[in-house]
Amino acid sequence: MKMRHCKKCRSYTLEERCKKCGAETTTPHPPRFSPQDPYGKYRRKLKMEIWRKMDEL
Repeated sequence: MKMRHCKKCRSYTLEERCKKCGAETTTPHPPRFSPQDPYGKYRRKLKMEIWRKMDEL
């Protein structure tokens, strides 16, 4: 079991749903690092597109 976080009421729990507000919880842990990142190319491409759009504004 991993700790989970409710973004609605900002509480931590081990359940899939928050006991306080009933919202769905997410994992607060970052994804595992891998030097052989198969999706790194796509993430970098998306990041560059977002930066370009921000510069246009």
